[in-house]
Amino acid sequence: MTIMTKKYITFVLISSLVILGCTDRLVSSNKVYSMQDIASAGFKLKKDFDTEFPEATDSKWGFFKGREVAILRYPTVDLANTSGETAGLEQTEKIEVIEKNYAFGPKVERTMCRGDRAATSGQVASGLKLNVRNSLGFEDVLIINKSKLFEKEVYLNPYDRSGLQNCPRREPIYLAFITYGNLIILGEPMPGDDSEAIIKFLEESTLKLP
Repeated sequence: MTIMTKKYITFVLISSLVILGCTDRLVSSNKVYSMQDIASAGFKLKKDFDTEFPEATDSKWGFFKGREVAILRYPTVDLANTSGETAGLEQTEKIEVIEKNYAFGPKVERTMCRGDRAATSGQVASGLKLNVRNSLGFEDVLIINKSKLFEKEVYLNPYDRSGLQNCPRREPIYLAFITYGNLIILGEPMPGDDSEAIIKFLEESTLKLP
């Protein structure tokens, strides 16, 4: 085997490894997406954030395939890569519990109770429903009280940092985000998800964009 043949084989092997290594990675986009593009991809955006994000044109949260997501939209890709990524980091900031049960950064708007059975009910700080365990009696037996069960829903102020009585730890709903074009897309974890699993889900969601 000649030296040139060996070099050619080495080049082919290295090229193959590079290609294989990139197949699971989503190529970034330089496109500027509209809210109509986002809706056509299947994102069901429900409400605006109360937080003001500098230079963002839209900031909404909603759902995609049964998982809560949020989208911050910027007029340019460059702004998404600068101001947008700062906002994404701020809204996914998870910290060690130092005061009471707060495990979220100072600029996180939407939080969720995690750490015990109550966490699975999807209770969140923005429109946080009164914990159903307050209606439970001995040994967690539900006491039927129509006047309480069917009264007007009670919501907690998202900026009231007093926490839930039975919540051991309140964390950001969104624990990871991606930057895609002029969009910052944030996602919540499903049970057992780590950051990589959330990011993979978010990357797959962008395949529906035009």
